Amino acid sequence: MNKSSATIMAAALMLASSCAEVKQEGQGYEPIIGKQEITIKDGRLTPEALWAMGRIGSLSVSPDGQKIAYTVAYYSVAENKSHRMIYVMDANGKNNTQLTQTGWNEGDPQWIKNGNKIAFLSNESGGNQIWEMNPDGTERRILSDFKGDIEGFSFSPDGKKILFISQVKYGQRTVDLYPDLPKASGIIVNDLMYKHWDEWVESVPHPFIADFDGNMMGSAIDIMEGEPFEAPMKP
Repeated sequence: MNKSSATIMAAALMLASSCAEVKQEGQGYEPIIGKQEITIKDGRLTPEALWAMGRIGSLSVSPDGQKIAYTVAYYSVAENKSHRMIYVMDANGKNNTQLTQTGWNEGDPQWIKNGNKIAFLSNESGGNQIWEMNPDGTERRILSDFKGDIEGFSFSPDGKKILFISQVKYGQRTVDLYPDLPKASGIIVNDLMYKHWDEWVESVPHPFIADFDGNMMGSAIDIMEGEPFEAPMKP
């Protein structure tokens, strides 16, 4: 790694981690997980120091190439969870600003409407939906009213359609096979793939397409309806 690359990486880590806790006012939330103090003892990079660092996630460059919107996730070992926020900065790294300061997880920022708005995912409404806001974080409003969680999305070049990913039911549950035992907790396995890492495979991701009129997303169509396959595939 050359000196320039090392400098950029060090700057990114410093940008994503320092020492303040952001509090959410008036929303009925506990203080959200914010930036933390990174403590290095005896020159050793400990697990505690690593957990205190923010994790830079998805990013999007504005159409004019002047701004970068990106996410940072902060972690709490005590709470055993993370919290994701959206930032924006100039392409040269200056004027770094935190846009979202809520108790909700918000991410996947994308510039839309010729760079006049930033679309993003938020679970503010109880499940992940697509929202938009001004590049300064003001005038937040929801763009979708989909029944399931939206896991990722992309706007067509003309801005008139939205492609997004959501989970659909996979296979039959025990209660489907034995409706007279609605409280049964057993898992019936008769096919692959029945488990992915630490979770039972009861749903698969499918791509959906919906119209967008500039105000709200229209009805969505599962373009792989009836197929038992993952698209995209899980890691």
